[in-house]
Amino acid sequence: MTETISADAVIVGGGVLGVATAERLAARKRSVVLIERSEIAGGATGISGGLVRCSETVPEYRPWARSGFHIYLRRGWRGRWPAVREAGSLRLFASRHLQEAIDQVSLVHKAALPAMLLDSSEMRRRFPTLLVPHGVVAVYEPQAGWLPAAELTTAMLAEATPATTILPRSRVVELLTAGDRIAGVRTADGVTVKAPTVLLAAGLASAELAAQVGVRLPLANRRIGYCLFQARGVDLNTLPTVVDTRSGGWLRPWDRHTVLAGTRSSAAGADTINHSVSAAEIDRVRSSWSDCYPELAVARVVGGVTGYDAFSESPGAVQAWPDPQGLVTAVGWNGSGFKLAPALGDYAASLMSGLIG
Repeated sequence: MTETISADAVIVGGGVLGVATAERLAARKRSVVLIERSEIAGGATGISGGLVRCSETVPEYRPWARSGFHIYLRRGWRGRWPAVREAGSLRLFASRHLQEAIDQVSLVHKAALPAMLLDSSEMRRRFPTLLVPHGVVAVYEPQAGWLPAAELTTAMLAEATPATTILPRSRVVELLTAGDRIAGVRTADGVTVKAPTVLLAAGLASAELAAQVGVRLPLANRRIGYCLFQARGVDLNTLPTVVDTRSGGWLRPWDRHTVLAGTRSSAAGADTINHSVSAAEIDRVRSSWSDCYPELAVARVVGGVTGYDAFSESPGAVQAWPDPQGLVTAVGWNGSGFKLAPALGDYAASLMSGLIG
């Protein structure tokens, strides 16, 4: 059965960035159709660790990180989002990168937020669960922590309704154009959505759709995931979120006796979500924490998930394309999209509003 819907804007991708943009468009009194091929937050967002903080290593992301974190601390634009779990955040640096760590502390202070530089001895004193070796320093942000990704996205979506029409389990197969302008999209199940602007925020699927209209997005699929480790006899109430810039490992408390941990990967991944983790991946995660959290070497694995993300060699960007006019893309965040999402969504919505007229 065919159906035609008219709207001010179409968003392809129901992850946190797509939903954040829908909410900001709705706040601007724009009608939106949000299309997601699985469920809302059913892709990379749903398996995100949800780490949030102010500091950011990638220069292009720093304004978004500062703004996004402040919005998270305010519990969104209306104070209704889940509160940040303020476990604190540690970002570990090798001592040869001391100046970079010092600069990060300074950037957080400029955002009017607390931060401090810790050496390994101070980290061991504050966080006895961690055995950080000498020669490692950390940027510590006491107000940072994590958010439950799916719960947050649901709260965002509630604020986007009723101005947003949601089409879950629907796949966009064609971008529609009229001359040099975007005219909408067509889905695999026969729905045509007419709109003057379209946001592609659907990972690798965005590249496939953009290619139809001559726009190249240099993305590749990358495996992502995490493991749940049960740390028996260890109370994790004092464990902060930790990102180790040396190994690419990250972790956060899951509950009092369980740790959520993962590590970066350059391996390609199938475009699916599997609620299991291979033995090789478990070993990779254990290895990434061998020198500062050896408890994971013996902790029992009690769960995990393996999925995918869109990887880009260059920093991600929200971009309005001149040809076809009306096309906006927001892809390639390499794991940083969750913490930047409130600011990125607001910016994308402002671009799209200008294109609607």
